[in-house]
Amino acid sequence: MKTLIINGSPRKDGHAMTLVNEIIKYLNGKVRIIHTYYDDISPCLDCRYCWNNTGCCIDDGMQEVYKLLNEVDNIILVSPIYFSELTGQLLNFASRLQLFYVARQIRKNNEYNLKLKNGILVISAGGDSRNLEERAIESAKIILRHMNTHLIGIASTLHTNDISAEEDIEALSKARELALKLNQLHKPL
Repeated sequence: MKTLIINGSPRKDGHAMTLVNEIIKYLNGKVRIIHTYYDDISPCLDCRYCWNNTGCCIDDGMQEVYKLLNEVDNIILVSPIYFSELTGQLLNFASRLQLFYVARQIRKNNEYNLKLKNGILVISAGGDSRNLEERAIESAKIILRHMNTHLIGIASTLHTNDISAEEDIEALSKARELALKLNQLHKPL
């Protein structure tokens, strides 16, 4: 089993990554982490190269991600919530998924399909707003859909101003539960 973790946090050791590390402890197989803030991934420039060509002309870290999206069995999408939304850097990453939409809708290439995967969303927030995660969850669902990923669950720690992720027993328990669920979904027959 192979899992791709797409970390949209600028903090490699922040609250969201605390939950990710809990998942990794229980997850079988190989794990690859992409840090959108540090792995040289530019946003889409709307150059429209993909309108007439296969792939993206921007030669950066996203080229590896495109390849991995057809190799991995699972995607874990990770982000703190800023102003009720996923981080801007994660949204920049997501803009590069445009080439899959263009292949299907503009170029009418029905064979340009990604492997079906299972996904987990990991989010953290410290804000004081009620339901502050709703918009971020909807955005994450769109991103996962464009990567042909079925969301199986969400691990969230949403009160980090009051309790750190390390102390959020419920969030850590959910992270473990989701790791075990991914293992179960990929159990050999």
